[in-house]
Amino acid sequence: MSNAADELEQDVEASRGRLDRTLGDLQSRFQGPGIPRDLADLKRSGQAAGEVVERFVAEVRVNPVPALLIAAGLGLLAYDVVRSVRRRPAPSYAAADRDLAENQPDRMQARLDEGLEESFPGSDPVSVRITR
Repeated sequence: MSNAADELEQDVEASRGRLDRTLGDLQSRFQGPGIPRDLADLKRSGQAAGEVVERFVAEVRVNPVPALLIAAGLGLLAYDVVRSVRRRPAPSYAAADRDLAENQPDRMQARLDEGLEESFPGSDPVSVRITR
């Protein structure tokens, strides 16, 4: 019995040690220079992105014709993609499924009646009346 108690105590101590290490790791992540450094990196990347945008706008102001031609090409590309998606035919299985004899409206009613008869056979001891 003392053997089992010793094993349990060792397991508890090992769990405490793992928990202490995990808490220490979390504290070092939140208290160390990690978060302020990450925020500073984010601020610098935002400033760099702003500088790139400013340089791009300056280039467009200096050379507006190439920028307009590039924009027109991208616009035509987007228009062609949208137009081709709209003209794409419906999947072939939809037309084939619609043309099947069992999917015709007059046949559908007969199939529903067959389904009712299979679900509620006449020999069923429970009396069920279904009306349309």
